Amino acid sequence: IEEHNKSKYKIYVDYEFAFVLYKGELHKYRLKQGEEIPETVYRELTLEVLPKRAKLRAMNLLTKRPYTERKLREKLEQGMHSQACIDQAIAYVKSFGYLDDRAFAGDYITYHMSSQSRRVMEQKLLQKGIDIKVIKECMEELLTSESEAVEQEQIRQLFFKKYKGEMPQDSAQKAKIMNFFLRKGYNMSSVKRALAEISLDDLYNEE
Repeated sequence: IEEHNKSKYKIYVDYEFAFVLYKGELHKYRLKQGEEIPETVYRELTLEVLPKRAKLRAMNLLTKRPYTERKLREKLEQGMHSQACIDQAIAYVKSFGYLDDRAFAGDYITYHMSSQSRRVMEQKLLQKGIDIKVIKECMEELLTSESEAVEQEQIRQLFFKKYKGEMPQDSAQKAKIMNFFLRKGYNMSSVKRALAEISLDDLYNEE
């Protein structure tokens, strides 16, 4: 029995970490250092008490903000819930539709399509643990020709904000401008199309 903080204790069984209990639970189940845990108590803890706690924790987290499955798993792992309890908690919230990676990706794309490039949105969603196939399918569904026009406007606005509308004077400045937009996540063809509309028709024509 190892104190974790003022209210929680880490319990080791056969010298391996097993689970975390509250101080009151140590007294309730009469657990003492160096003594065996009765089988009935162990089963109650691992099959009822701890899985229920993980489910409630998952529900509480999801009421505050949306999570992807991977991020929710990471959050529960930080709370030192066992893998078995985490699996049960994930299945539980999924059964009510509270955890849906496809819906998360769709909401993210819809909210950020006016301010982020496709590549940046893709990278952000990958970092959150969304499968690349799901991301691409959502983008195909949501990013229409209208959203492409929005991206073109983003590029133009960024150009005037960053470079004050000054035309590049040589190939080095042209490369610098292109690299700026590529780092922002826009692809080369999108940048060329957008800048061609602000009197830079021949700026990125192949020489």
